[in-house]
Amino acid sequence: MGAGRAAWGGRKVTDILGWRVLRRDILGALLALLSGVVPVQAALPVTGAAATADYWLRVDGDEPLLSAEACAALTHANMQRGLIHDITTAEEFRAGDMVRAQIHAAAQGQDVALPALYESGQPLTEQRWREVCDSRAIEEIGAHVSVRPAVTVRRTDVRLLPSDAGWFSAPHDVRYDALQGTVTDPGEAVLVLHGSRDGRYAFVETRDYCGWVDERALAFTDRETWRGFAAPEEFFTVTTAQLRIAGEEQLLYQLGAKIPGRRSSDGAIHLSLPVRDAGGHLVVRKGRLPDDGRLVEGRLPLTHNNLVRLAFSSLYTEYGWGGANEGMDCSSYVQNIYRAMGVELPRDADMQERVRSLLPLAGLSTAERYERLAQVPPGALLFRPGHVMLYLGRDAGNTPLVIHDISSYYEDGVQQYIRQVVVSTLDFKNSRGTAAIDTLDGIGLIAPAP
Repeated sequence: MGAGRAAWGGRKVTDILGWRVLRRDILGALLALLSGVVPVQAALPVTGAAATADYWLRVDGDEPLLSAEACAALTHANMQRGLIHDITTAEEFRAGDMVRAQIHAAAQGQDVALPALYESGQPLTEQRWREVCDSRAIEEIGAHVSVRPAVTVRRTDVRLLPSDAGWFSAPHDVRYDALQGTVTDPGEAVLVLHGSRDGRYAFVETRDYCGWVDERALAFTDRETWRGFAAPEEFFTVTTAQLRIAGEEQLLYQLGAKIPGRRSSDGAIHLSLPVRDAGGHLVVRKGRLPDDGRLVEGRLPLTHNNLVRLAFSSLYTEYGWGGANEGMDCSSYVQNIYRAMGVELPRDADMQERVRSLLPLAGLSTAERYERLAQVPPGALLFRPGHVMLYLGRDAGNTPLVIHDISSYYEDGVQQYIRQVVVSTLDFKNSRGTAAIDTLDGIGLIAPAP
């Protein structure tokens, strides 16, 4: 599980070697040559002017592609389909059977059988595996569970099982932890549904995930105060790759994060920041920041130019599997971009494929794939097994380019780790020597063409 997922920066991919490879036929190659759409072979990443936001901005690019109402409707539709969670409407009690099912689902199969993984450089033993699985205390869940509102007080790992020890696919791997689900920003409203046997971890439901978090990263509060973080009437959006706010404990927010706050008459930004007191309860600290462009009031409009600026705000930032190393992976990268503009996408790439219209690519030749790509707008999501990319458009040489948070690719059969947000063509290869264009499953359309 860890090896397959880690190699390409995607989510919920268990085995790279099991990927379905789409063949490029000779006729397709000839058609591509005749049409002039075969991209030049280029090292990854693309550099120069095409690797800058200014290159892709448009004179008419500030016109909304979707209205704020349409963005909200898309988010609501994703909630209705169960792709993300509407935690603001959560009941005070939940059926125990449902919580047990959520806990099992959150494990993503790691609790079914002993996985062939390593902990601290040694093979994971059955005793250790059972110890971690049993620490969930599932048998202690009753017929009904009290749903407790809480707020995260720091950037917080969300784990598949209640353990902060990494489980890796190789003895010396320290980057691709199979138990790492995602991260939350400080001030994220969560619902606490259960606790581990030792009380160190809480099982939570967030806006886009379920999993285990360090109980000390949570501050409990009443529903009214909690709602001020879950659905604030006034808030700011982070528009940079990261925002750090100093305090008793430095707070790290990622692109697209929502921070409750308001603007004062002198133009300063006043934020509501979460603090956990000695009893584990929420205390709201007031923070003041200058208006230096790192925050905007509310959400940005979904426009071509905002898409570009947000995408390039994270250029060359470090890749982080499941948010590790204070980074992002491929699916959280595109999720954060669209979140900043009011569209909430699911966390994982396989679920992002189900959000909007998907143009299938199976069975198409290379030339046909490029032809279909030419018909989609910038900002479309390109999906391959375990990986998602943001389409930028064609450069001055008519080569289609994408921007994405990528872990690795292959050159001459050798895996090359890049672990960055980069601009690239679609000719980089997988372990079988197949170009990315020929491994695409489909194209997801979030916004229409301008």
